[in-house]
Amino acid sequence: MEAYMVTTLQKGLHLIDLIRVNESMTLTELMRASGYNKTTTFRLLYTLEQLNYVEKTEDGYRLGNKLESVEAPIDTVTNWYTVPPLQQLSEETGETVYVAILHGTNVVNTQVVDGTHSIRSHTEVGERSPAHQSALGKAILAFLDESSLQRVMTELELVQKTAHTFVDRQLLTYHLRAIHEQGYAVDDEEAEIGLRCIAVPIMRDGHVIAALAISGPSSRLTKKRDRQLSKVLQQYSQAITSFIQ
Repeated sequence: MEAYMVTTLQKGLHLIDLIRVNESMTLTELMRASGYNKTTTFRLLYTLEQLNYVEKTEDGYRLGNKLESVEAPIDTVTNWYTVPPLQQLSEETGETVYVAILHGTNVVNTQVVDGTHSIRSHTEVGERSPAHQSALGKAILAFLDESSLQRVMTELELVQKTAHTFVDRQLLTYHLRAIHEQGYAVDDEEAEIGLRCIAVPIMRDGHVIAALAISGPSSRLTKKRDRQLSKVLQQYSQAITSFIQ
């Protein structure tokens, strides 16, 4: 597949993905995050700006009109590489596997591979939920840079879905710090009673761009399995990252 990839297009999509995740970034921030030199970064941004894919503001660059109207923007480069690892992960664990991105204050599923069990988690590509209600969302929030996290936390409405959902902003902040330290997040029946989910971030160039998760009944995904399954997820996340760096 790499033989057919257009490098300049890939770089432009990379910048779009970085801006989407962080909402707004300066030229210097984009240079640092992408690893591209100033000339390359400026030319790419100028081209994207002329085509209305990005917009230059006083604070930096943000998504332009052509992308603001897209309901669930997808990391194109990531999606090319996530399907085979997701299928392998589903076969290894037997559980439903997801990749999701942060869109505003929601997480949106961009890939779903159903598990092999007759009783399993069911959801579809494009489904969304408030970031604080899922392991996918918490795994992304916990690895955002401080300014991006504060922006999302300010706008995030802490709606309670179950008795286990975090609705206290301070407790959620402490919880996200713990997730960052341990490297994985758990949805312990916070979105649906009887359902648990374990998620890890997908990183690129030191920035979180998505999250990878498995989900299933709490009777099968018990707390005792959290650490062991998180290690499996981290291995697959690193495999995805190694392809998209």
